[in-house]
Amino acid sequence: MRNRTEEINVRVFKTEKNLIRRKARKCGMNMSEYLRTLGTDTVVREAPKDELMQAYRKLTRLHDGIRYEVSMAAFSDALTEIEDLLLQAYHGEEDDDDGGDEDLGDP
Repeated sequence: MRNRTEEINVRVFKTEKNLIRRKARKCGMNMSEYLRTLGTDTVVREAPKDELMQAYRKLTRLHDGIRYEVSMAAFSDALTEIEDLLLQAYHGEEDDDDGGDEDLGDP
């Protein structure tokens, strides 16, 4: 593994630092990784929210269940759970340590 030996110091406002930290965390990176990625013109994408991954897993199980004739009641319950998870992911607010919150969708 190569060790990084060079350092870049950048002065920012506290609000800018907090914003960078939040965006990095959403992408599953620390601030250094996030800034290096942006600085090298690499595409940065947010990591999927936990609720989206749960909804995907439930949808996959439901699809598998349909292949083996799941009951209509179980089918309906599973769809309701998936809808709830998707709505939580869409409307969910994210509170950060620095007091910032970001609403990911319009209520």
